Amino acid sequence: MSDAIRVLVPDGTNYRFAWKVETMAKGRPFAVVVPKALTEDGIAAAAGDADAILAYKAAITRAVLDAAGNARMIQKFGIDCRNIDLGAARDKGLPVFTRSLIRNATVADHAMALMLACARRLLECHRVVAEARYMEMGFVPRQTRQQNVHHGNWIKVPGVGDLLEATVGIVGLGDIGVEIARRVRPFGPRICYYQRRQHAAEIEAALDAHYLPLDALIEAADYLILAVPHTPETENLLSRERIARMKPTASLINVGRGGLIDEDALCAALRDGKLAMAGLDVFRWEPLPQISPLIGLPNVVLSPHMAGGSSERYWEVDVAGALENIRRFFAGEQTAGQLVHPLRLERPAIAARTASMNSD
Repeated sequence: MSDAIRVLVPDGTNYRFAWKVETMAKGRPFAVVVPKALTEDGIAAAAGDADAILAYKAAITRAVLDAAGNARMIQKFGIDCRNIDLGAARDKGLPVFTRSLIRNATVADHAMALMLACARRLLECHRVVAEARYMEMGFVPRQTRQQNVHHGNWIKVPGVGDLLEATVGIVGLGDIGVEIARRVRPFGPRICYYQRRQHAAEIEAALDAHYLPLDALIEAADYLILAVPHTPETENLLSRERIARMKPTASLINVGRGGLIDEDALCAALRDGKLAMAGLDVFRWEPLPQISPLIGLPNVVLSPHMAGGSSERYWEVDVAGALENIRRFFAGEQTAGQLVHPLRLERPAIAARTASMNSD
């Protein structure tokens, strides 16, 4: 395997990531290189012979890239590149490629479903049709044609909203948050975000996303989406005081963890008309107890912690896709997800080296 594409996996044993990559690389033109020490020096020491870097969560610093003198590309496992020194990659002439991961994309899909359900009041719309509430309004069913219809929203469901020109606030613009922003953007809202470290200007420009401090984001958002992990720092991130700062017409979406929210304060705000809607996939207690006051509220959309989907093949598909993009790069074929664009070598030279590998 000395002529194989040497792929540095700097995360080592973290998340069993190296093992997963090695498993998927078997029988393919790759040699996986794992650092002996998961420190900057340890990663740099392993980087010298690497042709490519497959980066997950480990820091890819300028020192690591200085040591990776033979590297020709960086493949990010995911799309959040905060752990990669993009300026150093550009200076070194290293293209950086990203890849959406299935398990992150499906959470973003679910966040969109909850947000749209809240915006369009879908559960209430279903109830008024299924319960024949039109009878209370004096409507009589009649056969419809293009023009022969009752006026739109004939039952007068209140509070139906739009995303166009609304403000969508995302707390946590990591892999999942970026996937959400990508999906939100075509609907035409203003996208704002908060996280501990602001993204580089090029990332913000690509997403048309604007950074705001947390409290300013909470006050500005028409739709506030929580997509951060539950840590001691994020416990009760949306406290009673912060919930009180939200617009009374706003909707709250949570696909992070239940402990991010003061649920008692949330229930009170929803019940008292201080908050319009909530779409929740996660709860402080799961499964959600039947005594939870959330269950009896008409302005909530609940799902059973299913945003992550149920596929057991996430790792297999995602790792295989990342390796395939690396192979395509060295074969001079069409690649996907390029973020940083300078190239040190022309593709014919890369293709020639790969052809030489494959002929041995």
